[in-house]
Amino acid sequence: MHKELKEHLLKQVINICMRVIDKLVPESRARYPQTRMAKHVFQQLFNAYCLEVWGGRFDDVPHQNLEGLQDKNFLHFLSATRKILLYVGENDRYYRAWIGLVFIAAKEEYGRALERLTQEEFRSSHLEMWEWTLLPVCDSYFEGSKSELFEMMLTGHLSNLLRKRFASSKSPQSKKKVGG
Repeated sequence: MHKELKEHLLKQVINICMRVIDKLVPESRARYPQTRMAKHVFQQLFNAYCLEVWGGRFDDVPHQNLEGLQDKNFLHFLSATRKILLYVGENDRYYRAWIGLVFIAAKEEYGRALERLTQEEFRSSHLEMWEWTLLPVCDSYFEGSKSELFEMMLTGHLSNLLRKRFASSKSPQSKKKVGG
């Protein structure tokens, strides 16, 4: 089977599964530190997603809201993943411990990766992932801006969305919470 066709079909299967899981897994109240942290992280991701929707990322329709969105595949993926983590974290001690471990391991790995990042690795990785790169900068600028540049390398432009909020309270996304 052609590689692109295989990837497309696998993505379609994942999208269908996420839609079903999103419908089947119940909402859970986050009581434990691990699940409260996960809920907060997913709320930040949902807020960033809403900005992407508003910007026209999914249907190429700027200033759109969630109700009018046609392509909800990533919304289902985000919601189903959140529901799964919160449900198992609230109902199973072992899973809860692993969720906590994920936060610790991610923090440690992020710190290690940031510390060892070189300007050359930044430029080559950025080019490979996003198909464009920044011009070389002096070493002192790179070292002083390494954290922001690393975020750009990891997320493209998405890290900016964590810091942005809707300017207008008229937007339905500005007040909506993930999972209620």
